[in-house]
Amino acid sequence: RAASPPTPAISRAGLPSLRMAGGEGEEGKKKTMERPLGDNIITRAIYTLEMARVKLMSEKPTEENGNWEGEPREWAEDTSVAQKVSEMSQVGPVASFKQWIAESIAGDYDADEVNLRIQQTIDTSPVVMFSFTTCPFCLKSKKLLLEDIGIDPSKMVVIECDEDDQGNAIRAELGKRTGRTSMPSVWVKGSGYLGGCNDGPGVVPLYTEGRLEGMLKGAGAL
Repeated sequence: RAASPPTPAISRAGLPSLRMAGGEGEEGKKKTMERPLGDNIITRAIYTLEMARVKLMSEKPTEENGNWEGEPREWAEDTSVAQKVSEMSQVGPVASFKQWIAESIAGDYDADEVNLRIQQTIDTSPVVMFSFTTCPFCLKSKKLLLEDIGIDPSKMVVIECDEDDQGNAIRAELGKRTGRTSMPSVWVKGSGYLGGCNDGPGVVPLYTEGRLEGMLKGAGAL
């Protein structure tokens, strides 16, 4: 894709528009990951409840919040209850349960095709973020990279897994790779997987420690 224009467009979250990697359609897709019917029924119910929760708790877009319409932004603070819950859910039985949910929501998909797309995106882009449009941790990470550090938006590819045709499958396969299904999932060329926002180790701790900018320069994003 061509480099970003001199004056980048503004996205609905008030950030410069990024290179968005779109998924392929359903036509011709091989179904190599097949979920049992029981899994699909149970997970569909959980997914429906989760989407209802997100909608109920989401902020209303205003000029003051940059037209944000996702979950509360304060959840992304490293001292928030949401952050502590996220940390606890990354290990043990809860992490295994989240992986099962992710795979069940993804349904039937071609794992080789999805992994090829993930790997090609990571290999060819200085910075890659797998994200949810309603996730405050993703919003905070984007603002850190684009505004606080000021990387070139054309050097960063974002795949919004809640909008992408292959998004649920991508999330499931990322969980297998990293042990984490939470978003964001940030990758930097030459440094690999950096985790999420506040943990794994996370882009915020790496920035605070003075390590992140060197990684981004090494990847050609600065």
